Amino acid sequence: MKTVLVVGAGLSGLSAAWHLVRRGAAVHVVCADAEPGGLIRTRRTPLGLVETGANSLVLTERARQFCGEIGVALCEPRRESARRYVYRDGRPRRFPLTVGESIGGVMSFVGAMVSRSTRARDGESVAAWGHRVVGRAVTDRLLAPVLQGVYAAPADRLSARAVLGSRRGRKGGIGAPATGMGEIIERLSDRLSEKGVRIEYGVTLDRVTPSERAIICTAAPAAAGLLAPHAPELAAAVGRIDVGPALTVTAFFERAATDLRGFGVLFPRGAGINALGVLFNDDIFPGRSSMRSETWILGASPAANDSDEAILASCVLPDRERLMGSAARPVACHVTRWPQGIPVYDDAVLAAGALVGSVPAWLGVAGNYLGRIGAAALIEVSEEAATRVLA
Repeated sequence: MKTVLVVGAGLSGLSAAWHLVRRGAAVHVVCADAEPGGLIRTRRTPLGLVETGANSLVLTERARQFCGEIGVALCEPRRESARRYVYRDGRPRRFPLTVGESIGGVMSFVGAMVSRSTRARDGESVAAWGHRVVGRAVTDRLLAPVLQGVYAAPADRLSARAVLGSRRGRKGGIGAPATGMGEIIERLSDRLSEKGVRIEYGVTLDRVTPSERAIICTAAPAAAGLLAPHAPELAAAVGRIDVGPALTVTAFFERAATDLRGFGVLFPRGAGINALGVLFNDDIFPGRSSMRSETWILGASPAANDSDEAILASCVLPDRERLMGSAARPVACHVTRWPQGIPVYDDAVLAAGALVGSVPAWLGVAGNYLGRIGAAALIEVSEEAATRVLA
């Protein structure tokens, strides 16, 4: 029986352990945190669910199969979630472009197709690619806010090749467990324990060695240090990845007839709104709350040491009043801070993804900094790493 060490107990690490166990390996997981999940956890409060990270996963065929393997049933989105908005000129709009802007964008894209210049160029940002291929209006008012909502970074910092390449082949709607995304982590932990996998928390490793097969599933900064002796080029690329802080606020309000209904709203930069976007949780999946539940995604805009009340008063409530047209205080709010949030998908991510194959055969790597992002993608990346080290 082959023995494999998994470093990290987020979704990547636990998924890797599951794939290894199903292939007959003996697995030992170590994690620097005090609990599993990484960015994906669910707080179950008296007023409703609070997601600390992803609120859903893309229902690829593999993601559905994986959830079935571990015994997690998935809920489909509510009908209301089909309504998605982008903020423009002081109000949310289902489609934020004028007729003239839409026609201009189509003409620009057709011109790029005819000249065979739609492919992203080396070093080109999403903003530069968009301005060149679909025009400034489509880029600034539609493309940039949509991708900002996924990657939590402005379009001029995102690599067009990294982002557009990572989104190829993403098919299917979204789903989530009835009790939140944390159910996937909890069920994985339980199933691994049932199969004899030992998971140690509060353990920080400073090295892995060829004497034992290993899969590194930590955040990028820690992964760079572990990779350095064995794959220096990959380690250097991973070390260049910018993983900045992230902050979200989930607030519960009394319901009002004037509440905007739908999936949520994205806010382009320069719109006079602090937040990157807001999710209307109780309209996305059933059972999230009996109240109005909103998650405001603030990125790294507030100061890291601001109090929860200061963040609420200076960012969320003014933004909400501009969006809704009226002021309201939440019944409760929960602030989630991640010193290391989502990696910025720039050229460093592109380089890291290209170098994954350079690691020794006994070593695997899985994480959200290798060119694919999202819970479903992490499940697939971790399976590829497990297959590699057992080959």
